[in-house]
Amino acid sequence: MFILDEGSEFKAPLSKVWELAQSEGKHNHPSQIDPQTSMQNGVPVLSYGSRTADGSVVRSSIKVTMLPPVGFVLEYIDGPMEGTKLMQYYTPKGDKTKVTVVGDAVSKTMTEGQLRKAVLKGLDTAFKEDEENLRRM
Repeated sequence: MFILDEGSEFKAPLSKVWELAQSEGKHNHPSQIDPQTSMQNGVPVLSYGSRTADGSVVRSSIKVTMLPPVGFVLEYIDGPMEGTKLMQYYTPKGDKTKVTVVGDAVSKTMTEGQLRKAVLKGLDTAFKEDEENLRRM
């Protein structure tokens, strides 16, 4: 299922957004339960838990390919969205940075409607957490 999420904008210049993006371990994502980072063939892999609607926790693993200063690619390699590929890219707008996400979302455990809702909610949560991280920098 094609995903397009556009219209979000950080109230920070692109240089500050990249400083945050490259500071893994120095910023906070409270929505991620027990996050762990490892390397797979020279590419960082983030493994974390997330709470589902029924309160249970599911684990996911995501390969993160950084493409500075353009954006990054997330490839879900394990979990309920395994096979999903999303690209987040940035457009500088002076002292602000526009955020756009495009990609292909898949799931063997969710309906299309559940999947779209889960992806967009996850993107919104990560954006809000990064807004807070940028404020603290």
